[in-house]
Amino acid sequence: MIGSVRIGGRAWTTTVAAILIGISAAGCGGPAGPKPPPLGEVTGTVKLDGQPVKNAFVQFIPDNARPSTARTDDQGRFELYFNDKLKGAAVGSNTVKISARDAQPEKGNLETIPAKYNDKSELKETVKEGKNNFDFDLKSK
Repeated sequence: MIGSVRIGGRAWTTTVAAILIGISAAGCGGPAGPKPPPLGEVTGTVKLDGQPVKNAFVQFIPDNARPSTARTDDQGRFELYFNDKLKGAAVGSNTVKISARDAQPEKGNLETIPAKYNDKSELKETVKEGKNNFDFDLKSK
């Protein structure tokens, strides 16, 4: 055998040892994936006709990065996350979509936010590096 070593009466090749070292090293970090774009922290509130919208789904969708998302609390407040570990949204222009479905089977799971704020959103915001606050006071009519 090429490069064999005797340990305890058994022959081990240096190839096996190299493979084991490679496997253990690969488990200690490895590639972290693609680097995120520059992000800005984004918080704000969502109101419909002056009333806080609870449990609304808020999305900031940039042209060249993944969307950032949030859910509003009982006061209509939100904080965007780029992924499960990073807060914020991509710096630059973002289309904003806000959806709040009324999950009541008897009502047919209706969207309570007008389409011009979600499926056909007309909302645009520019995220800057650092802290950003966007308050949305949506109108039902």
